[in-house]
Amino acid sequence: MKTRCSWLIAHCSFPAALVLALAGDGTALAQDATPATAAPVTVTTQVEPQRVTIGTPFRYTMRVEASGDVELIVPILGGQIGDFTITDFGEVPRREGGGRVVMERWYTMVTYETGDKIVPGPTVQYRLPGEDLQRVDAPDALVIVDSLLAKAGDANDVRDVKGPVAVPRDYRPLWWALAGCALLAGLGVALYRVLNRARRRPAAPPRPADEVALEALARLRTARLLETGAYEPYYVRLSGIVRTYLEGRFHLRAPEMTTEEFLQAAQRAPQLAPAHRSLLSQFLTEADLVKFARYQPALEDAERAYTAAREFIESTAIKPGGVRAAA
Repeated sequence: MKTRCSWLIAHCSFPAALVLALAGDGTALAQDATPATAAPVTVTTQVEPQRVTIGTPFRYTMRVEASGDVELIVPILGGQIGDFTITDFGEVPRREGGGRVVMERWYTMVTYETGDKIVPGPTVQYRLPGEDLQRVDAPDALVIVDSLLAKAGDANDVRDVKGPVAVPRDYRPLWWALAGCALLAGLGVALYRVLNRARRRPAAPPRPADEVALEALARLRTARLLETGAYEPYYVRLSGIVRTYLEGRFHLRAPEMTTEEFLQAAQRAPQLAPAHRSLLSQFLTEADLVKFARYQPALEDAERAYTAAREFIESTAIKPGGVRAAA
């Protein structure tokens, strides 16, 4: 019995010693390990949403995180960036904690080109205490721009074209139509002579397009649609006034075009300045959101849209003498 107990003690002591040895080694390893140091400056970028339609604004955000003792030089973007136009920007309040500083800037961008587009990342410069100026490039951001035009249907829905069908020719309707046209022409000539026996005064020249548009805006204001919450009829009338003015002033068939077709035509129109094209893009896109996407704007947004339409008309009107008003 004593021999058996000695065997158990010997065999049980070996695993315990092994565990203690491993525990000791682990403690040594834990003491030798050193935490990884963070980079002095890290820059990340983000777009939201990543998939948009042509002419729809989206938000581009650049986030810079740095050590508290680093001097940062972060560029402010503006104007045109690649295929994108910046229409607005802002900055999130600076945050500090744990010896790190976080800065964020956002930009509202828009493009009129479809496909997979890249927003190139800007370069951020920084300087550590006692060192030279260094730089770090922000990563590029991908934006997928879809067209507003209706996509083609499923290939399974395509039907074969039917063969030609022979139609017998009957010229009697043609003769009747010619006789009717001749009769109408004769009646028209006779009526014209009767009505124009006396000399009529020359017709007054057409009114300027800006004068007509400003009167239409005044009538829209007196209709008081915003006070009753009728935002969709309000934006429909406001958009129609601007489109009719564009046709009369710049000879663009704006009332007959979709927003995408008009914006593409406006890009090629030398009469419109870049500032006017950007203003029209924001105005028509917001109007389409209210008319077709059931977007519910605030009262301040509707008032801003009215002011933007009026300022656009007044800034592009033709002054007496045929000179266009300054933008």
